[in-house]
Order: sequence, then structure tokens, then C-alpha cells
Amino acid sequence: MRSHFPSIPSLLFAFSLLSNIPISSASEWRAIELPARPMNIIENHGTLWICGADELIAASADGGKTWAVKHNVKNGGILLTVGFASDQFGYAAGTGGAMKITKDGGTTWDQIKVPSPVIYSISFSDEKHGLIHTPRTVYTTNDGGATWIPVKIDLQSDDLKGFSYVLEILSLDANHMAIVLSQGNSHANDYRLLLSKDGGLSWKVVEIPGTGLTTLSARGGEYWFAGMEVIEKDKPGGGYGVPVLMHSPDGESWSHLPRWSKNEFSECNSQGCLYWDGAGVQLPPASPVSFWTFAPDKAVTAKWAVAKDNICSVGTTLRCAAAATTPTMPTYTESSSPIAPLISAPPLDARVSQGLQCLYCDFERIMVSRDYQGVAEVEMKIYIGQNGLVEQAEIVHATNSGIGERIAASARSWIFVPFTKDGVVHPANTTVKLRVQAIKSK
Repeated sequence: MRSHFPSIPSLLFAFSLLSNIPISSASEWRAIELPARPMNIIENHGTLWICGADELIAASADGGKTWAVKHNVKNGGILLTVGFASDQFGYAAGTGGAMKITKDGGTTWDQIKVPSPVIYSISFSDEKHGLIHTPRTVYTTNDGGATWIPVKIDLQSDDLKGFSYVLEILSLDANHMAIVLSQGNSHANDYRLLLSKDGGLSWKVVEIPGTGLTTLSARGGEYWFAGMEVIEKDKPGGGYGVPVLMHSPDGESWSHLPRWSKNEFSECNSQGCLYWDGAGVQLPPASPVSFWTFAPDKAVTAKWAVAKDNICSVGTTLRCAAAATTPTMPTYTESSSPIAPLISAPPLDARVSQGLQCLYCDFERIMVSRDYQGVAEVEMKIYIGQNGLVEQAEIVHATNSGIGERIAASARSWIFVPFTKDGVVHPANTTVKLRVQAIKSK
């Protein structure tokens, strides 16, 4: 089997069929009890929204202190993405052909038809105009999802050859749309902008030399670019990267914002950018610039949102902490950690997988061990529920027991496309064999 995300060395699969939420911890980062595993989080007009397994959609109006479930279906699809085009119109989608929309601010959610059983991301500018990213194609709609039109992306053209990963999609308004294509599955790779000015009927490839794109978002009817720019390339020793913020009405003519920090952004979203796991800045920056500060924690992920003086982050669980503002950038300390980047969906030209298809199957490729050095092998049997989540991971054999337990812990957070046979979703089990490189600590 081929993973949908980073390739897994020596991975072999053989499968067979088979209201309000309280906070559970009072530590600086509080763990939130949820009826299903969270997958993503956003902020909309001061309210935090999460989506997740079992078609979970929940909201918090008090910065993550309390949560109200708005939609939840046991053994339903996994909602991978959630968003809002306004305070009333929102959308969520993921596996199982599940795409939900709300027109009443999230009180009720209705399902609409989509052309694929898996949707990685969505962007709507209003109730009618939007984009969806599926395993093989990006689609547009101008009638609220009643019809979907595939975007013709020529991956063999001179402009796009090698740029087969879709990092982001963005519907700015009824006419302007953008697709970020990349050479790899993270923002560290080279990218191209694919732009439309006629509602998706025609597209143009745009390159912005000397830049790295962290996120493309919409604000005030314009595209907003947050990322890195290489400057002073002609000086001795070559150029260096600095953070850059730009905005554009059409994606071609860009206006730079003044640079106020030498620290490069780690991970950004439509709200702002995190520098590391204890500092961030809201976008566009206020005048004077103020920074977010919060308790450093290495579990902070690229899925985060800020509201009501709190920051919440989604990993295998949802956790929240207090976030204060300060006029000066906090000092990077040894306890700080860069934010691990999001890993994008597989390339549009990926070979179609047979059998089980994995959405998230990452693990440590290189481990530091106290009692083992060299190549370690781990064989596991994992049990996958109808919703695609791993319910159990049993170690069959491990060269080193400690390494085996660490790999099994990672496997318990893996996510698969729900396995379907003859049109019916089934639980499944699979045998997995992995090899990792262990380095013995001194």
C-alpha cells in the first residue's frame, strides 16, 4: 500500500474485513474532552470552531473554556476541514463524501453532494462560489455546490511540470480564485500560483521570485501572502531569508508591508503567524505591532486559533492555553520549539492506491534510544474502525521493545479513508512492518 502522505519505508499492509464539553485539566495547556477526535480548528468572528471524526463540529464562544457540539454522527465521516465565508455561511468536509454547510451561523448543518468521497480542503467566498480539493482534481462551483466543474491543470506544461501538490485553494470572490501548487508536500518546496479572474473558467500561472509561501488567505477583498523573502542575494556570502507580508487585489501586483521583525515565520493561517511554540503575531499587524505570547509546549501544531485571550491547538487532542499580547517579541529560549509544518495531500498525479488508503500515517524515521543502535524492525497489527481511525495497535514483533512502543503510539493516531466494499463501510485490520534508524544516546 502507498501512503497518501510521506512515504513509509518498508510498510506492508495485508487487510481483512472485520451539548457542552468540560475542560479536564487545570494546567497551563488544558486538555479538552470531546466526543470524537478533533482534526482542525479555526476562528470566526470571535468564536472558535473545530471539526473531527464522527462528523464532529463544535464551537466555543469563550476562547475554548467551554464547547458546544453542533453536529456529531457516530461512525460518520472524518471532517478534515472547516471554514466560514461570513458570520453565517460556513462549510466542513472530509471523508465518506461528507460535506456540510450552514447558513445560520453553525446552528444547523446540511449535507450537499460532492464529486469525490474525500475532500482535503474547501474555500468559499460566498454561498455560491467556491473550490474543493479532492485526491485527483480541484473543482469549482458557482451555484453553491449544485454542480462542480473540474479545473484543468496541465501538469506536463512547461510552467507546471513537477508542481503536482496542491498546498492551498482560495476563493477570494465570485471572480478571483487561486490554487497554490508545489513541488513537494510542504511549504518548504518551490511553488506556483494558479490564478483565475473569471470564476474558474480560465487560469494563469504566476511566479513570485525569491519568496517562500507559508499561507495564502483572504482579507478585505484581497489576497494576503505570508511567508519568506530572500534579500541581498548579490552581497558577499549570498542572500538570507526574512519574513514577508504582501497583499494584492488580483494575485499579480503585490504591495509589501513594512518589515518589523528579523525572525522568520514558522507556521501561518488566516489569523496570523507563529514564530515558535510561545510567540506569534496577528495579521495584518496592528500599529504599533503587538505579539502573542503563551506557554511554550512542543505539542503545539500548525492547526491553531486564537480567541478571547486564549490559543487552542489541535493534535491528537484539543488543548488550550492563555495567550497575552506584548509590544516586544519574546526571547527564543531552549524550551521553545519550531512548529512542525502541515503535510499536504498526495499529488494530483499520484498512482491510485489499492485497498486501504492512509490519510495520516507518519512516525519517527530516526529515533534516539538509550539501549539500542542500528536498524530496528517493528511489526504491528492495527485495527481500524468504520470511521477510519485506528482503534488499537498491537506489537507482533519488535527488535527493541522501547522503539516498538513508540512506533505503536504513533500508529494509534493514524487515520485511514474508511474501508468500503460493495458500497458498505467496514472496520478493517492490517499488518504493518516498519524499519527505523535508532541512534544510541550518550
